[in-house]
Amino acid sequence: MLDVLLLKFGRRGHDCAPISGLAQLGLRDRHFSQDQDLTREGDRSANVMLLTEGLAARYKLLSSGRRQITTLLVPGDFLDLSSFLVPRRDFGVVAVTNCRTVVIEHEQLRRVCEVDPSATHLLWTETSIEAAIQREWLVSMGRRSAKGQMAHLFCELMVRLSAVGRSERSAFHLPLTQNELADVLGLSPVHVNRVLKELRHDGVIAWSNYWIEILDWQGLAEIAEFNPAYLGLEAPVPAKPVAARLHEQAPAPTSK
Repeated sequence: MLDVLLLKFGRRGHDCAPISGLAQLGLRDRHFSQDQDLTREGDRSANVMLLTEGLAARYKLLSSGRRQITTLLVPGDFLDLSSFLVPRRDFGVVAVTNCRTVVIEHEQLRRVCEVDPSATHLLWTETSIEAAIQREWLVSMGRRSAKGQMAHLFCELMVRLSAVGRSERSAFHLPLTQNELADVLGLSPVHVNRVLKELRHDGVIAWSNYWIEILDWQGLAEIAEFNPAYLGLEAPVPAKPVAARLHEQAPAPTSK
């Protein structure tokens, strides 16, 4: 149940033994349907959840109902590790696709950290990298162009998904509509559509059937000014694009 988390820690060069003891503590798994809330802002809980399958998103809602997605969560990510110290959540998490999670009680985490203090180091590293991702997203929304912001998101997702074996050669699955991508980037759906067209016209990506294929990794990384150091992972070297699948250049889906 923890394989994807251990894989990610291993890719960062960490000894996974301290945290692997969690697998012996009778963990529960839960399944969530697409668009279902995994947790809501203001919820209190005595556990944290680890995403093992699917794509989820942390979000904040304004009183007007407008939504800002603040983080995309991929397999191997904790949904709410901060609740270990601050039980009341200040964000919601929604399932972008059907999702599967592992539920880890706070007491189970505490027990593992007491037995081996180096487990605390692993969890602290995880929260530090979460904070680094948030800083990069803040820089993107504040200072990168819309084109650079989208390019940076695609580079980041390629690295994060590759680390947990969820990419395919030079491509990864991104089941977001343009409206949802607008919620991620803080742009209008019309602007998202325009930027996607620019990146495709530049020949650095293709998008079809919810798959992003990176046709020119170096070119995309230059547009994004992307440096993967903040992720604690090496950037993959995407293989040559698979010829026929994504080169059709069909428009990105606009609704589910």
